[in-house]
Amino acid sequence: MRDAVNDRPETTATDTRLARLERQVRRQQVALLAMGLVAGGGLLAAFAPGQKTIEAQAIRIVDASGKPRILIGAPPPVAGRLRKDGQTASIVFLGSDGADRLIVGQEPLPRVDGKTYPRVADGYGLVLHDAKGSERGAVSFLDNGRGVIALDRPGGDAVAMIVNDKSGFAGVTVNYANPLGTYQEGVRLGTKNDEAWLSLQDRPQGERARLSTAGSAAPVLVTRPAGAPPAP
Repeated sequence: MRDAVNDRPETTATDTRLARLERQVRRQQVALLAMGLVAGGGLLAAFAPGQKTIEAQAIRIVDASGKPRILIGAPPPVAGRLRKDGQTASIVFLGSDGADRLIVGQEPLPRVDGKTYPRVADGYGLVLHDAKGSERGAVSFLDNGRGVIALDRPGGDAVAMIVNDKSGFAGVTVNYANPLGTYQEGVRLGTKNDEAWLSLQDRPQGERARLSTAGSAAPVLVTRPAGAPPAP
């Protein structure tokens, strides 16, 4: 009997503490539930059928080490990108050092060995770059009506597939390796109006051989030895 009387105050105190603890746990559970409902409601709102547009000026995607690797924007963000002047509406894929490797969208001015050069016309497409960030090829449609698929040497255009709305030419050109900014064709194969031809050119004298056909006429082969006047 004495033991029961002596234990009652301790039991009461323990019960009080347990009740207080239960109330705290219930309050925390209610708070967590409310936070979960708010977060879930936000996700549902973001992915609700009526919300089909994500609006942002720029997005930067980083790799596991935190380095920017994909930049999306109009224009894309510049932080982490070596090139600062190529600000166009585009998606830019970067190398681990921040150099441009691939651009999709509005094309910036060509950049070679750290220098920017003029482009014949503005355009949209896909631009390839080497490990240093120099332009090395593109699939483009330019505002001057020219569609081009090209691969470049370090100094400029090497091979190009061209469709030119203004001149009517459609074909392929292969250039000699020349200093940056200078071009000299070695091979031109294409069509224009009713004519189809293959032209071979040397560096110093231009066209040396031409095989062509126009309409129903027989094919014509014209060759020119070194030092002879240009072929008609």
